[in-house]
Amino acid sequence: MLTDIELNSMGEAIKEIGQDKTCFVPFALEDTRKALLEKDYEGAEDYAGHLTGTEYNELSRVLIICKKHNLGSEAAAKMIENLNRIESGRW
Repeated sequence: MLTDIELNSMGEAIKEIGQDKTCFVPFALEDTRKALLEKDYEGAEDYAGHLTGTEYNELSRVLIICKKHNLGSEAAAKMIENLNRIESGRW
């Protein structure tokens, strides 16, 4: 269950992520979400890097923002799960 602090932090993280108009295929978001829940941020960052062959990509940027706002794995997984909606501005 998410705490009130995490819910407030999620709002700030959503603002920082902004509308990037990036669209992710569902398997990339789902696999990143699973890696985050199973292996925490390090596993999710490794997976995101392997997707594109680079250390820094949009998924990595979002994970960095989530960490910066002290979101736990569960809260960050919710952000990843809804990333297409967040970046489209429909969140």
